[in-house]
Amino acid sequence: MNRLRANQNGFTLLELMVVIAIISILAAITAPTFTRQITKAKLVEAQNLATQSQSFIEEYILLNGEFPSESNFNEIVPTVLSNSIVKSIKVSDQDKETGSVTITLNDDTGISEGNYLKYSRNEERNWLCESDLSSNVLPRQCTTVEEEE
Repeated sequence: MNRLRANQNGFTLLELMVVIAIISILAAITAPTFTRQITKAKLVEAQNLATQSQSFIEEYILLNGEFPSESNFNEIVPTVLSNSIVKSIKVSDQDKETGSVTITLNDDTGISEGNYLKYSRNEERNWLCESDLSSNVLPRQCTTVEEEE
């Protein structure tokens, strides 16, 4: 009674294994891109805080004629929420109308605790950005700082 079935229903084990292999390959290819996009999205919050800080500093310089001191900056700095990607915002290198705002980041997807974005105001009143983050997640206006070994 060996009869061949004319109509087979379902998938063979080999077909299922091929589909699973294809899905695995696609996932492996897209995972790094997905992680990078998540990191870039998280950095938008830090960029927004930097832009707000720059606006506050520009207003302070306009009113007072100098870059704010750390204590003056702490009075005008935007509030950082406890669940934020941003760990701290500090000013440094103040000299007349020049100085820097450093945004230190918390540990998150693609970001290590202590990574930073540093926005510096030069004599021409331009803001320049540098960071120790990987160049593939940096905002367009930022340059990466190579760590010395």
